[in-house]
Amino acid sequence: MQGYESIFIFDPNTTEEAQKEFLAKCKEAVEGNGGALVRQSLWGRRRLAYRVKKREYGIYHLLYLDRTPAALTELERLFKFNEDVLKWYTVGVEDLDGEFAKFENLKESGSAAQSLGDR
Repeated sequence: MQGYESIFIFDPNTTEEAQKEFLAKCKEAVEGNGGALVRQSLWGRRRLAYRVKKREYGIYHLLYLDRTPAALTELERLFKFNEDVLKWYTVGVEDLDGEFAKFENLKESGSAAQSLGDR
């Protein structure tokens, strides 16, 4: 199934409640525009490769949604106007389930960046 993979990074000082509220808004926005949030995953607090808005750490979230351009546009609008979102990136993927399985394997086994340690 084709769709979009969207990763976004929260400010590390964002509360868990605020994160849950924002994720609920994202789900509502996607479904309100005819899309479906297929999967979501919390990657957790990680060190950033470079400082973003004077932050060295961020809380990573990963969303997979079906291929509905209106839903993606609305989701990215939410990212843009939320002060707690430091960065986001969205790509189109051909196989949502395959990509999610790859991500889960990386998450369980540890990525190359984790094996190198925090620099």
